[in-house]
Amino acid sequence: MTRLSIARAAISIAALSVVPAAFAANCESLSGITLADTTITVAKTVAAGAFKQEGGRAVADLPAFCEVHGILKPTPVSAINFEVWLPVTNWNNKLQVVGNGGLAGTISYPAMATALRNGFATASTDTGHTTTEPKEWLENRDRLIDYSYRGLHLTTVDAKAIVDSFYAQNAKQSIYTGCSKGGQQGLMEAQRFPADFDGIVAGDAANFWTHQIQSELWDGIVTGTPETSLPPAKLQLIQDAVLKQCDALDGVVDGLIADHRKCTFDPKKLLCKGADTSACLTQAQESAVEKMYTGPVNPRTGTKLYAGFYPGNEVGWGGNGRPAVINRTDNSSGVSSFDFTRFAMLGKPDWLFRSFDFDKDTQAMDEKLAAVSNATDANLEAFHKLGHKLLYYHGAADPLIPAQNGIDYYEAVAAKSGGQTQTFFRAFLVPGLYHCAGGPGPSAFGTSGPAPVMDADHDAVTAVSKWVETGAAPDKIIATKYVDNTPAKGIAMQRPLCPWPLAAKYKGSGDTNVASNFACMK
Repeated sequence: MTRLSIARAAISIAALSVVPAAFAANCESLSGITLADTTITVAKTVAAGAFKQEGGRAVADLPAFCEVHGILKPTPVSAINFEVWLPVTNWNNKLQVVGNGGLAGTISYPAMATALRNGFATASTDTGHTTTEPKEWLENRDRLIDYSYRGLHLTTVDAKAIVDSFYAQNAKQSIYTGCSKGGQQGLMEAQRFPADFDGIVAGDAANFWTHQIQSELWDGIVTGTPETSLPPAKLQLIQDAVLKQCDALDGVVDGLIADHRKCTFDPKKLLCKGADTSACLTQAQESAVEKMYTGPVNPRTGTKLYAGFYPGNEVGWGGNGRPAVINRTDNSSGVSSFDFTRFAMLGKPDWLFRSFDFDKDTQAMDEKLAAVSNATDANLEAFHKLGHKLLYYHGAADPLIPAQNGIDYYEAVAAKSGGQTQTFFRAFLVPGLYHCAGGPGPSAFGTSGPAPVMDADHDAVTAVSKWVETGAAPDKIIATKYVDNTPAKGIAMQRPLCPWPLAAKYKGSGDTNVASNFACMK
């Protein structure tokens, strides 16, 4: 039986196990629904403005909804917690399932709250573990599978059944949104379970998971000595030099590089000619920068293992872009990539990251974990044939997951699909966006920040929903930067995000803060 057949069979079996129900007269009656391998633990109505998430923290401005909790146990060791929220009024007839970040382990309450406010029924899962339990859970193959793909898939199957039971009708549309690990989850869904979602919005995906882990180890190693460490002043020096060379290539000087293909920067021009100062790079520092741009390489064969970072966003490497992986000086317990290696691959809690061998250990990690953890299958034909749509975005300034990795996956799908990719899969680079949020560029388009207008031109979720409904693919998405990054203060600037391989270029006249004065072109 093929993997796709198995996936479809699993969906069918789960659906058949649902006890048919009329419209639930009240939320509490959902406690009696029967779902495969599932125990419903909570089914209660939450009044408008009354919700408090686990730990007692209030989430403001939520409408009244039906709150359902469940636990999935597809294997004896599984304990996949999930929640489904169902608007009591003003449901938009759609389901939005939201993803996780890092090693997951929590329900994604902020993303669920956004979806609920926008009229969606919504669901999230902890993927089968909690952030507070010992990391030894990574050593169990079944729990690793729950984390990698099974937890989200089964949550989606249950969420659809719960929606059907509560509203006495199926959701008109099922949409997925997620970034980072959540981006990987979205691509995993399109590859393994193409029937789950009509539309997927996936961002900054850690889809090549085993090599993303290796990339983070590489970044820590190549900058992790006193000689190779890159302090903030040196990062600013490099970024300023790159922008001086490449900023104006899109027709406007604004601190952003719209098309990194046109920027070829050589850090050797910053080498110190005498003593080491903040205005130059030592030989060791220059070598470290080149290795950051190149990405991990097999030292024996010279084979490139993963993408490196684009020049021009170096300040983000140091932590401004959030999780910094450079300048590591210890075993970095608690860093997702290091914990994944020490437990899932090695089962050695005391392992130190500097000992990673990018030849032998790379091969061993791929052999042991790639089949479970990676979402790199370029064959999306089943997803395509179902008429489903995938909107991918990646921050060009992402200091954790190189943006080129997302483009590499898009190009792999394009090569496999015979020129049909743009009809069902579009990728958008976001200049100046750090890892899923923040950064110097306009980055609010309904994912890392609220769109100023909830329409298909400004909001990625609305765009993919319209694409599913009408077949009209987004030819641009307008990203917004707010004054002081505060929506209440108004719009500072807007730019179009363009479907790869296009990039935004200034038309030559008009306010450079207005999106309509830019065109998407090669």
